Amino acid sequence: MWRLIFAFALSALMFGASPTRAQDSYPDAIPEAVALLDEGDYDITNYLLLGSDTFNTRNIGRTDVIVILSINRTAGTVAMLSLPRDLYVYIPDDRIYRINTAFAYGVQSEHPDGGIGALRDTIRYNLGIEIDHYARVDFTRFRQIVDDLGGVNIAVDCIIEDWRLIEPTLDPSVEENWAQFRLGVGVHEMDGDLALWYARSRRTTSDFDRGRRHQQLLRALWRRIQSLNLVQQVADVYPQLLEIVETDIGIDEMLSLVPLAASLDPQRIASYTLRPNVEVYSWSSPEGSSVLAINWEALRARLEQFYTPPTALQTREQRPTVEIINATGYSDLAQVAAERLAWDGFIPIIGDAAAITTSNTVIYDLAARSRDSSRGLLQRILRVDDANVVVDPNPNRAADYRVVLGGSYGTCNYNTALPAPPTDGTT
Repeated sequence: MWRLIFAFALSALMFGASPTRAQDSYPDAIPEAVALLDEGDYDITNYLLLGSDTFNTRNIGRTDVIVILSINRTAGTVAMLSLPRDLYVYIPDDRIYRINTAFAYGVQSEHPDGGIGALRDTIRYNLGIEIDHYARVDFTRFRQIVDDLGGVNIAVDCIIEDWRLIEPTLDPSVEENWAQFRLGVGVHEMDGDLALWYARSRRTTSDFDRGRRHQQLLRALWRRIQSLNLVQQVADVYPQLLEIVETDIGIDEMLSLVPLAASLDPQRIASYTLRPNVEVYSWSSPEGSSVLAINWEALRARLEQFYTPPTALQTREQRPTVEIINATGYSDLAQVAAERLAWDGFIPIIGDAAAITTSNTVIYDLAARSRDSSRGLLQRILRVDDANVVVDPNPNRAADYRVVLGGSYGTCNYNTALPAPPTDGTT
């Protein structure tokens, strides 16, 4: 039971073209500190969730996972933002370097607030986000958390191939203990070892996709904790929490999150990542390393979007609904497609599987609204051309769209930079 505590801590908090380079001298010179994001009249608390790339949090290592959870208590919403570990930023009082080294710098330089102090300063300087609290866990604890919860279910939409220890207890320094492992498309029940491998793999994917997978795992932990009715136990298990996780979240703060955690609608959790060739672009640093430099103007716009509670477009009443009919012949693909569409703001409804299989995916537009930008987004996500879109207005419709998944359906498209959804309330 005591290892479930950190899982609760995580879950309670979960409540094209070349970019314009706004500062031509960057990354060769220190950029100016950005202004803090405006919180307006909202009551916002920002939590920093960190994963150390070691098997013991007492080892400094580098920060392999960086996720900012922004809880808007006024609006009753949560937003998650993943920061890639190769983000090239100014670490105050040190140098311009990868953000995943800021924590270690703070420890080694004896920053007044240690490693977290240096990372907080770095995020404030470069992103304009004030971090209020943090939680940090290592690989070993993460695996134990997942195992003690009984595993998590993850919809995998991109085939992943990478090296993996044949058995998790084997010595990782022995070459013969490793073998190529392939995780196919579908819904997988993952134990701690597989979940850790899924979170860390980079061989056939990118750091951008890793950020998405980190948030996917956090959501899966949250769902599992809700299903086990563990939210109300925080007061009883908090003392043990401090034994397994490095954090500055006090008991009063944890208890204040319980009402939101108990009632939070998953539709009120928004997910954000930084997009290639939009907010960041690949660059070779003076040290000869491949890093991600910042397009400052685009980054600011993305962060303001992250900080803003859901608009009318994103509310349950006005977000587009999509009925998904699986005609691929593969049983898991409806659930995979549903999670993919939910990521971009659609409300998926899984219908009965088709009696026969079809080749092409077809979108039926049952709402047929004018100025409908959601149909174009749906086409881009599902890779459906205009020839396979049928406009069929139905005033008695159960959903705005019906999607019949065909055998040609390809789910893996997260590494493309899709346009952001409109913010003017249109659908």
